[in-house]
Amino acid sequence: MLDNKEFDNFNLNYFEIDWLLENSKLVCKNAHFANLFKSQPTNLYINWAAAMQIQFHVCDLDQDFEDNIAIWAKSYLGHFVNQAKKRADIMITKFVKPFERYIN
Repeated sequence: MLDNKEFDNFNLNYFEIDWLLENSKLVCKNAHFANLFKSQPTNLYINWAAAMQIQFHVCDLDQDFEDNIAIWAKSYLGHFVNQAKKRADIMITKFVKPFERYIN
């Protein structure tokens, strides 16, 4: 998006249906809609153990981001990079430093 400046070519919209089993039938109790580009990028949870997936429940996704998609993309990349750096620091602290004494 940022390299090609393709900010108006697509949207990422999500739908969530709340189903309840009643008398052996699924009944729709509620429906939720959210646009990823209307969510605050810094509130998005990145699950590093699950292939870096952004994970959320549509019903809980805020929709108060008011800037354009270009600003959203830059903000999300900033969030992603900050989270990746934290994750890298944790990985080095937990899984590199304790074992370095055996190889040095």
